[in-house]
Amino acid sequence: MITTTPPCLNDFKLLRLDFALNPRFASATGQAQIQTEFKIRHELQPPHLRVYLTIAFNDADGPFRLQAEGLGLFDLPAQRRDAELEQLVNEHCALVLFPYLRELVADITRRAGFPPLHIPHVDFARVFAHRSREAASQLLH
Repeated sequence: MITTTPPCLNDFKLLRLDFALNPRFASATGQAQIQTEFKIRHELQPPHLRVYLTIAFNDADGPFRLQAEGLGLFDLPAQRRDAELEQLVNEHCALVLFPYLRELVADITRRAGFPPLHIPHVDFARVFAHRSREAASQLLH
């Protein structure tokens, strides 16, 4: 759990947007299963924190391919230990940046002629906890 003041978002920038329709896509039902991938990374330059959040839909059988990367520029009010910083980035910062990319995905898919794709809420705390357990398990084997 984060016990100190969380970082403050100063700015959001869209760094990259790749979108391509899949001309071979065919669906008998008019619907498609779309798998969402997230990547989070950061750069710390005290007192500033740069957090990169990438959302990707790369299913070769899907109606489109999309990858968007956003950058959140945060002020970090206090120094953090590495483990605490990882948790902060993967839970708090990702949660703050997610709505910006979620809105972008909905707008791009709508403009491409699809119903807007509203990505469901993501519990980044649970995702981070799961990834941490997997990493710890791999270290034991």
